[in-house]
Amino acid sequence: MASSSNGKQVARILYKEIVEGDRRKIVAKSNDADTGGGARDFRFGSSRQLMVVIKLMFPATVKEKRKRNGVTREIDVFKGTFHWQKMAGGTVYTKDSFFEPPTDARPSESRIVRVHEYDCFDTSLIPKGGVGNRVILLLIQNFDGEVWPHFAEEQSLRKAGDWDEVVAKDLLKCMDATRAEGHAVIGFCDLTTKSSYCNGK
Repeated sequence: MASSSNGKQVARILYKEIVEGDRRKIVAKSNDADTGGGARDFRFGSSRQLMVVIKLMFPATVKEKRKRNGVTREIDVFKGTFHWQKMAGGTVYTKDSFFEPPTDARPSESRIVRVHEYDCFDTSLIPKGGVGNRVILLLIQNFDGEVWPHFAEEQSLRKAGDWDEVVAKDLLKCMDATRAEGHAVIGFCDLTTKSSYCNGK
């Protein structure tokens, strides 16, 4: 069974490729215009296919007011807790985390909102990556239910011994799949059910 960096057994992983726009969101500069604004969220397409693991990683439900079809109403928002360390073996930090369902404008995209408010997404923790070395955000849930965000580089995933073989194989299969240009890699693998999803073919 795969183990995370803190030595705990991994139950499942939800993942998403980090693109340049995501980095700007973390530092609250996602709008390239000078008019301000811009969404500060990590968007996960294929919301319907991912929902089974989203609900496991964010098991509580809270009511929030959001505008839908021009009317403000209460919606269910999924709530969990992120765990992270700024350095291996250091202090463990936690913060309530929220995963919101799709909006009217983007009916297939669920999202982690206000990502610039999470220290676990600090740009200093994200590898620079580059051509041929994509960076993937992994939300790793251990068997004890804890969810640990982690960033992985493509070159590390392809290097034998750096990652659990089963996990690396599943992630790389999705990264190597064919998808429309401009679409980020998105998927999950559940080691407890041996099920997975990838937004490529």
